[in-house]
Amino acid sequence: MNREAFRLLLIGSTVAAAALTIWFGIPLLQRWSTPKMERVWVVSSRLGDDMASISPKEVLAGEPVNLYAVVETTLHGRRRFFGPVDRMRFGESGTEVVDVESWSTWWNSLEILWFKVEPVYGFDNENFKSDFDPGEIRYRETFMLAWGFRNQHAADTMPTGDDFPRVAVGTMRFKAQAVVRDVRDRVLDKASSPGLEGVHTTMITEQPHRVTVRASDDALGVIQGYAGLPYVPVSNDLLASDHPAARFIGGTILDFWIATKRVLGAADMQFFGWEELGEWGTAVVEEMFLADDGIYYYTGDPVRPVTFDEVQVGDLLSIEDHIGVLYQDRSPGGGGDGVLNKWDRLLGGYFEPLRDMPVEEAFHSGITVYRLAVQVELGADAAR
Repeated sequence: MNREAFRLLLIGSTVAAAALTIWFGIPLLQRWSTPKMERVWVVSSRLGDDMASISPKEVLAGEPVNLYAVVETTLHGRRRFFGPVDRMRFGESGTEVVDVESWSTWWNSLEILWFKVEPVYGFDNENFKSDFDPGEIRYRETFMLAWGFRNQHAADTMPTGDDFPRVAVGTMRFKAQAVVRDVRDRVLDKASSPGLEGVHTTMITEQPHRVTVRASDDALGVIQGYAGLPYVPVSNDLLASDHPAARFIGGTILDFWIATKRVLGAADMQFFGWEELGEWGTAVVEEMFLADDGIYYYTGDPVRPVTFDEVQVGDLLSIEDHIGVLYQDRSPGGGGDGVLNKWDRLLGGYFEPLRDMPVEEAFHSGITVYRLAVQVELGADAAR
């Protein structure tokens, strides 16, 4: 072999070796240098927050909440966090704060999958089991393909299931899954934040992230934050703190109204059943019915209409276990007329989730109106 041929062979071998090194070496180097994921944290922030945190957010309708996926990793023995924020807090003010870094473009690519963690059914414990365990309330994870694969997204509490009304208020939980892929789109590593398995746990670090949107900070607005939760009859022997309504998991309309009172300051108020309405409140109308003219009249005095001199918004309408909260005085023209009629609005739901409806849709005859003795001013604001 002459010298020129040898030189060309040497050059070719060098180029081939370099190409093989690049082809095999760089992916191996990327894989070696990419941090190993341990778990994902869903954190959020609202207007005015100094940083994102894992704490549930309770906001008013129209107040934006942003969700962020932060990946906890181990890199060469060090605990490090990567995501779209600078810092995150593990709870309320005073809890641990950690620095968050950006994911390196040199490492294998990272994508985030978002899920809504929401009830399976709008009505659970349909057999009315007296010993029903609230831990059996069924939830599922719904993949939000339309959200793309970004590490942040605006919180959207709209339910996806057909059992639930499409309203701008209510409660939703969220899960994020992180996936690391190589250049050939092979999954090299993945990790998640808590999902449906964490709905019933009491540890905030093991729960899917919750966002609750209320219509307002008074009682009639706070109760609307329980929209999107299933109607679930449960035993009222539970400790108030363990009740699924207090934990934004499920309950009856009466449960949600009691939970609202507790949020607004009646912390000693216990959960009770409809049979005890007479003990916890006063019957302001013993019995009434809906007449053909669309007005409610006293059953014992069928020519006397029920007016807002006797009832008020926030009163409970009851046909035994069928409960609704009087919400608005309305008339055929839209404004209030001071008379309880079929056009007035109710917050209720019988074997279905909470929703706003006309009174006539739910109550026709044999109706008692109660006013709870434990009163919180309708103008009192919920702490957020």
